[in-house]
Amino acid sequence: MVGMSGSAPNERPPIPGATLSLIAVAFSELRRDLRQLLDSNWDEPVRRRAEELSQALALVCQRRGLDTLRTLLRSTGHLARLSRSDAIPLLPALREKFESLMREIELGLPKRSDRFGG
Repeated sequence: MVGMSGSAPNERPPIPGATLSLIAVAFSELRRDLRQLLDSNWDEPVRRRAEELSQALALVCQRRGLDTLRTLLRSTGHLARLSRSDAIPLLPALREKFESLMREIELGLPKRSDRFGG
């Protein structure tokens, strides 16, 4: 069945370029925050900002149908939610996991050419 717009029901509309740019900027900020979080030995204000930013990005991805990115960003937010006392003994493992998640997210970020054919 064709939707009212003439497109198939499961087809998602393209993501506007401004939204793609904001996602890229927010992701860059998140990567910086995670580095700062690890370097600061889990400073609370930095932890809170990283958690909030990853959850906000996850929400944007959910609304845009970017389910894989949503899952990766939710995982990032859940790890950033760890208390300082829980995180400190795990810092080397957390550093590795955050680096892995950031690589996966970066690979999955939509580009203008992904949605606009060029």
